[in-house]
Amino acid sequence: MVFEIDPDRPDVPALARILSGMSVLCLIGSAVFIMLAFASYDWINESYAMAGSVGAFSIALIFAGQAKILELLAVVSARVKSRFAIENLVKATSATPGGPAPEKNPPPITQPIKERVIQVSDQQAREQGFKLR
Repeated sequence: MVFEIDPDRPDVPALARILSGMSVLCLIGSAVFIMLAFASYDWINESYAMAGSVGAFSIALIFAGQAKILELLAVVSARVKSRFAIENLVKATSATPGGPAPEKNPPPITQPIKERVIQVSDQQAREQGFKLR
C-alpha cells in the first residue's frame, strides 16, 4: 500500500514518505470539500467546493503515484547494485581457475622510530626542573 509509512524499512526514500503523507492530506481535504459542498451553507459556493474536491483528489492521485514510483526506483536501484556486485564477484572467481583468489595482505610498514630532540636553553631547563644530559 502506498500510504503505509514504516520507519523500519530503509529502502523507502524520505521523499516518497513525504509524498505519501501529502497525498493522504489531499484525500482528507477532498472529503472536507465534498462535505462542505453538500452542507448547504450560505457562504459556500457548491460548484467551487465540488471543483476543489475533484482537484484535491487528482492531486492526491498524482502524489500517490509519484511516491510509489520513488519506492520502486529505490528497489530497482538496489537490485542493479546487487547485480553488478554479483557480476564482479563472478568475474573475480572466474579469473582464478581454482576458485576465489586468496587475499594477500600487504606486509606491515616498518620504519625506524625517529627520536625527537627538543632543544631548550639551560636557563629554561633549570627553571622547569629538567635534568641536563
